[in-house]
Amino acid sequence: MVRTGYLRVYQPLGAFSVWERERWGVDPGESEDDDTKIANKWLIGAALPDLIGTSAEGAFVREIEGTTYICPWRTRLRMLAGLIAFRESIPDEVAEAFVPEGEAIKAAHELAQLTEDHPEVRSHILHSNWHVPLRWFAAFDDTERILTEDKDGLRIRYETKLSSARARLDRAIGVLETSLIDENVVVALRELIEWLDGFTEEGMIELDYGSVAGMFPDDTLLDDHSAAEVGACIDSMETGDLVRAGRLFSSLTDRWTEARALEVVN
Repeated sequence: MVRTGYLRVYQPLGAFSVWERERWGVDPGESEDDDTKIANKWLIGAALPDLIGTSAEGAFVREIEGTTYICPWRTRLRMLAGLIAFRESIPDEVAEAFVPEGEAIKAAHELAQLTEDHPEVRSHILHSNWHVPLRWFAAFDDTERILTEDKDGLRIRYETKLSSARARLDRAIGVLETSLIDENVVVALRELIEWLDGFTEEGMIELDYGSVAGMFPDDTLLDDHSAAEVGACIDSMETGDLVRAGRLFSSLTDRWTEARALEVVN
């Protein structure tokens, strides 16, 4: 089992095309488990499954203060991009054993065709295996942390307005650009901003630990305030307290690096 965390963007129903508005109004899809199973099929068989029918292309639906918000799964789109990215992330010597070149070419052609035919269709979901990227926390405040419990145990979510998330990320980039920090950190935040720029300001964004939460005992999750620590780290950099910023950053990276190490084991 691959432990996965998610960053999801929800848009008001009115932001979608007419045919999608009609569809989501009557068929919001099933559950996160269905989406996860479908999206990971290629990883098990080292080949793309057949074209996915409409029953698999569901969406997460939220009702907030009388407004309906939709987060489409875009399962096929994410699967194609994921297969290509996975092959590119592993050494050439072993890539063929996991994702044959023919399958990678097939995926690239289909992705290009999908993008050409439906330029308005884009992924509303980012996922991360075995950890939650620290840059995601920069979009949230500790007051937006939601601790819930489901059949698998405790779970952490954050949710906020898209406009608030963008403002926090812009501030973080401004602070980091004036600090002596690895440029790759700033680049990663810029890429996150670029992804969000394709959505309307009226949307909302959700960070969900997903099954990553199951990697930690309950007492650790109860004490987990990673967004607050990331925010405090940025505040310290802004005021020039680099000692405190370094201490906070070290604590965060140690915790999440230990969790991500499980990716190597698996």
